[in-house]
Amino acid sequence: MISRIILWRHGQTDLNKQRRLQGASDYPLNDTGIAQAKAAAKKIAELGPTHIVSSDLTRAYDTATRLAKRTGLQIAVDPRVQERSFGSWEGLTADEIGQIDREGLNLWRAGQEPGGDVETREACGRRVVTAIADWTDRLADHNEAVLVIVSHGGAISNGLMSLLGTNPSLSQPLAGMDNCHWGILAPQPNRAPAWRLMAYNLS
Repeated sequence: MISRIILWRHGQTDLNKQRRLQGASDYPLNDTGIAQAKAAAKKIAELGPTHIVSSDLTRAYDTATRLAKRTGLQIAVDPRVQERSFGSWEGLTADEIGQIDREGLNLWRAGQEPGGDVETREACGRRVVTAIADWTDRLADHNEAVLVIVSHGGAISNGLMSLLGTNPSLSQPLAGMDNCHWGILAPQPNRAPAWRLMAYNLS
């Protein structure tokens, strides 16, 4: 069974640096992001990972490859852990979003769902939880498995809140995770919720 799940956010991209929403659009790591991924991979390797699962988006997969090279592990790709989709907002700054959808931007800043073609936090969290449940079942026969899931800021926070019993569309008790930081989950059998957050936003 899984003894730990490490949820690792990808390294920096140019759009992160420019404070533009990436969402489900595909962008590569920049030089800073590559350096971050290499440094973080060294630390995460010390935690004894046995399996790596990555979002299908390039910035996450390229982050995962740094750990794969260090550990010799293969990467399994799972689109369910890709970033929350922001639809027509993707690629834009907050100021640019405000020019086309001021009402939606105000709702988003207030922690509410902006509507339109933006994926809800709840839907994003639910698909990440489904992926975690599936991988937990797949690794049930593995002794003391340590699963690393390489994902994205929104997907990780919404997934964690959903996993821990909070609807992220209604309440957001977790801050977003920084680039190339990670969190650690441990199982707590026969208790609710089934997972306990042991650490968050580590680097």
